[in-house]
Amino acid sequence: MKKILYGILIALFVISCETRSYSPEYSNTLRNYPNDFIKHFPYKISNGILHETTNPQLDVIRLFLIINDSTQKFKILKDSLDKISIAKYSAQDSCLLIVNKFTTEQNFSIEKKANEKVIQQYLKKRCLRNKMPIPNFWGLYEENLHTLPQLPKDFDIYILEAKKGLFWDEKHRSSGEYMPDYWKHGYSRGIAMNDKTHEIIYWFVLW
Repeated sequence: MKKILYGILIALFVISCETRSYSPEYSNTLRNYPNDFIKHFPYKISNGILHETTNPQLDVIRLFLIINDSTQKFKILKDSLDKISIAKYSAQDSCLLIVNKFTTEQNFSIEKKANEKVIQQYLKKRCLRNKMPIPNFWGLYEENLHTLPQLPKDFDIYILEAKKGLFWDEKHRSSGEYMPDYWKHGYSRGIAMNDKTHEIIYWFVLW
């Protein structure tokens, strides 16, 4: 176990520290979140795209950092995640527990994302019982991706941590309406990786 943990620390150190510039905007964004949620994010970046939603009344608290890295660091990180992640899913999987599954760019500002029958049909799926929650990645790519998490099909999604319960303060939590009772509230964090495009998405979601 110590060797595995050492390996991931090396990988994250490489990704985090071998950068050419420091982004004050990125650093200021990270300071807005408790460290437990974003401790797997790189400390510094030389390039990348930040995407966040901060209105739990309309969606959930989400933070994404998208980086493209075709160097050896990509493989090092992927090998380490294969060893230490608590779950790994493909964007093409047919059953995934997605936080706020029904949110899209089109209905983001609408309070009710789907009709009650559709919501309940999803929440009652038996296959969800053993799944760890992952984000709905809406807004990062075009809408017609035809995958449940709204990611391109070549992404693998690694979960580093997922916890049930009430975290942070109440104003940052969603109603939990689109989650099953056994995962009504909580947070999860992890990394998604695409072998074909060499994209890396660091993510965290709180609901």
